Amino acid sequence: MMPKLVSTNETPFQSRAGSGRRSLSPRQLKCRRGEAVPINNKNMKMRPALPHPLLALFVSFLPLALAAAEPADALSKLDNIQRIVFLGDSITYAGLYVESVEAYYFSRFPNRNLEFINLGLPSETVSGLTEEGHAGGQFPRPDLHERLGRVLEKTKPDLVVACYGMNDGIYLPFSEERFQKFQDGIQRLHERVTAAGAKIIHVTPPTFDEVKGGHPGYGNALDRYSDWLLAQRAAGWDVVDLHGPMNRYLAERRQQDPAFFLAGDGVHCNVTGHWIIAKQMLLHLGAKDVANIDNPAAMLAGYPPGPQLLVLIQHQQRVLRNAWLADVGHQRPGMDKGLPLAEATAKAAAIEKEIRQLAAPFPGKHSQWEGFDRYDFEVGGQPAIIVAPKQALPGKPWAWRGEFFGAFPNADIALLGKGFHLAYLGVPNLFGSPEAVTQWNGFYQELTGQYGFAKKVALIGLSRGGLYCYNWAAANPDKVACLYADAAVCDFKSWPGGKLKGLGKGNGSAPEWQNLLKAYNFKSDAEAIAYEKNPIDNLRPLANAHLPLLHVYGDADDVVPWDENTGVLAERYRQLGGSITLIAKPGIGHHPHGLTDPTPIVEFILKHTATNP
Repeated sequence: MMPKLVSTNETPFQSRAGSGRRSLSPRQLKCRRGEAVPINNKNMKMRPALPHPLLALFVSFLPLALAAAEPADALSKLDNIQRIVFLGDSITYAGLYVESVEAYYFSRFPNRNLEFINLGLPSETVSGLTEEGHAGGQFPRPDLHERLGRVLEKTKPDLVVACYGMNDGIYLPFSEERFQKFQDGIQRLHERVTAAGAKIIHVTPPTFDEVKGGHPGYGNALDRYSDWLLAQRAAGWDVVDLHGPMNRYLAERRQQDPAFFLAGDGVHCNVTGHWIIAKQMLLHLGAKDVANIDNPAAMLAGYPPGPQLLVLIQHQQRVLRNAWLADVGHQRPGMDKGLPLAEATAKAAAIEKEIRQLAAPFPGKHSQWEGFDRYDFEVGGQPAIIVAPKQALPGKPWAWRGEFFGAFPNADIALLGKGFHLAYLGVPNLFGSPEAVTQWNGFYQELTGQYGFAKKVALIGLSRGGLYCYNWAAANPDKVACLYADAAVCDFKSWPGGKLKGLGKGNGSAPEWQNLLKAYNFKSDAEAIAYEKNPIDNLRPLANAHLPLLHVYGDADDVVPWDENTGVLAERYRQLGGSITLIAKPGIGHHPHGLTDPTPIVEFILKHTATNP
């Protein structure tokens, strides 16, 4: 006996659009009618318990690398958005896709204040329809509109994300009457949310799998509901197409494996199904870096605290979800009331603090530098600085300042704007000595191992910073993508030696010469003068690694004379078969460093980091 149509919506609205029919494609027919073996459905629960299946998937796929085609622009649709409320049925209530979306934003934008509230309610419809005898006759399906006013009043959202349709045709073949009820309910939802001053994103319904769930013809009904929602884009509605991509994914996978499924009962998505929902939402919001990602594990693989972050987000969502539902009120029996909202909010705030500490990309003091997030902390007992781009390029390329952080920074700022991280380790008065190289080794291991930075770095050596960059590069040529030196010291006999020690035409510096002797543990001037590992003397490792060099210098520099440093180095490097580009600044002394327009420097670094990931 077929279920009887019963309406629980007392104030239906008139539809503003026609129905429109389309037939199933051969691929969709295969999806819905393909053979499938019976599969135990014990894990397809409405309310997954911790440990969460999403976490299990994360751990099993943790070795996968993050595959990103281009930087994310996932804040483009969230300007002036702080509180996001998710509305939907049991699929939304289960929360896996909501948690994946939240984890994405916390991992990429830890300093952005976004609040995610899950107010999905199992069994709910937007159409106001229910089956006679629903839930064994225990209760009719709840109607969103019974509680929507309270939801908007109590949560005061900036954005509502609404995913309805799965229950709205009450699992019967398509009919114009039920379709009209769905349209009326969606239209009313849209009007009430926008009247409350919030934005709304509609999401087309997930796929209904007739192979697993029965109810022949219901998949086609949801196809029509989805088509109608997508057509509302012409009226300026913001609509995520979930239904189409999920249909295609299921059909393609079932073609390869007839036993494959996304929902064991045809309705309630498993972990993969929830990831498809999250991915389509993120792509719609501008998160282009998830385009080639196949699971939440890969989404978070480039973010070392990913598993712990996900656990905390899950915990926080479960603390708040039932508390919010109970506080708003609803007509769905059998729901856990959770904690009182005030108590749940306090508990969630403590979890939020843990989340933000964990999600922070770096430890230490957070501040702003030239409009970018700066982090000051220690590595190996030495002060370290990391400046993060608004959105890192895939692979996390980075530039490493040898000395004088913040001096003449236009190239640094331009690189940050391109998606590079900027790094600095404060080891002053070591002049690139073996101890400095050891300290740099530790910093490199920390950034590449703990924080996922690219294995090859672009080095930036200004003045004496050249000693640090060249000496570390000679010891680690396989870890360097390129080296940009500016008015660089390439031979400490020239500076701080110079005229002072009869070693060059620059004035030199007596105090710095003494500091240099101490840094290198030289017992005498003679020992320092005989040293054979100044940059100009130790270029073969760089040439063998085909390391590209760029030198910018003033031809009137009387502090670090270019011909005793850059000139000698360039000649010797070319003799070894190395590639070096020289940019002279006529009539310019040691200062200012850099170029008024840093484009040639930035393009050099971009070119060589692209070919040396």
